[in-house]
Amino acid sequence: MKSNSLFLRRLINSWSYQLGIFRSIADWTIMVYLIVPGTVIFGMIYRSWWLETPEWMAGLPLFLLFFLFYIFSWMGNFRPFVLEADKVFLVKNKTLFMGMRKCGFVYSLFFQAIGTAAMIAVFLPFLKNRYLLEWNQIAVFLLFFISLKWSIMIVSYFLKRIEGKLKRYVITFALFVLLSWFSQLVYSLWSIGAEFPVIIASALLLSGALIKASRLLKKISALEFEVMLEQEEKTKYIKWIFMMAPDLEKPVVSMRTKPLLFRNSRRIFNKRTPITGLAELFLKIFIRNPSFIFSYFQIISVSAAGILLIPPLWIKVIVSGVFLFLMYSWLSLTWDKAIMSHPFTKKYGEKDFYFTARNRTVLALFLLAILLLGLVLSASTLILARFSFPDA
Repeated sequence: MKSNSLFLRRLINSWSYQLGIFRSIADWTIMVYLIVPGTVIFGMIYRSWWLETPEWMAGLPLFLLFFLFYIFSWMGNFRPFVLEADKVFLVKNKTLFMGMRKCGFVYSLFFQAIGTAAMIAVFLPFLKNRYLLEWNQIAVFLLFFISLKWSIMIVSYFLKRIEGKLKRYVITFALFVLLSWFSQLVYSLWSIGAEFPVIIASALLLSGALIKASRLLKKISALEFEVMLEQEEKTKYIKWIFMMAPDLEKPVVSMRTKPLLFRNSRRIFNKRTPITGLAELFLKIFIRNPSFIFSYFQIISVSAAGILLIPPLWIKVIVSGVFLFLMYSWLSLTWDKAIMSHPFTKKYGEKDFYFTARNRTVLALFLLAILLLGLVLSASTLILARFSFPDA
């Protein structure tokens, strides 16, 4: 067996695995009522972007779009395609093993480059019609962010190998700031038409990334780490499903001896009744669980982005209605998951005070979500108005 054949087999198996995950959540009803109409609507919106620049984009400076691509450059990792059994069997055939890893790394580089090009294609109507960029400027723009993304992928590979979590976070933040300063310098050169220095900077990034990657591929000392990295990349979509679907969420395992919030279990309500007792129990569970908090703000942020960025008013109304329905339904399901899953509280499920506590708590968090959505939309509108220009 050749290394490229082994890599192709594992790549096909990986695609089949991801397709199975997609089919597990997108049955024919989801395809018919959500995915297909959503694709058609996005196509119509994308076509309208070519015909006329939407109002929300008219006052947005190019630097913010540049910074958005910088954030996107930090997303993506290498896929070594190394499995657990390779530590015992495949590592004995070093030529086959190293060739398979090399194919995986090359595939990761091209896959991330295609992702960057696809994102630029989405914003291409704005780059051409709103900011009046030439094709050579867009090509340099693409070259820089592909080289930056490849360099960050190399850096992220070594950052993930740092054992201390606090140390890893500090170094990552420092590198994020330093690279953002470097990107701002590149933007200042690119925006005034100095494309040659940007090409040189991109070439240096590409050279450094490829040299470091070639040295990395010659070593097999991080075999355990690459097995873990491949497993994380393989199951990352499952983790997203767990975070977005309340009925599939797994409890978060914490190594703390005491919770970060309410560690002394102080009372939230001074008046002690069965209603306030259940409400206080759910609020503490909700706040202490990172997956609940993440999903809560995720629904708010995604809805705010849809309402703010999609120009037609009728679609804004639909997104608002979906947000109201989805948030209330999710909070109700989360209550049932948190309270009814424990036998101590499950026995109160038929009591009148149980339904009263459930309705009041869900309604309070629901109204809070609406308030937060309004604040996010108001702040975003003010920021966009701040960067608008009279002649835009």
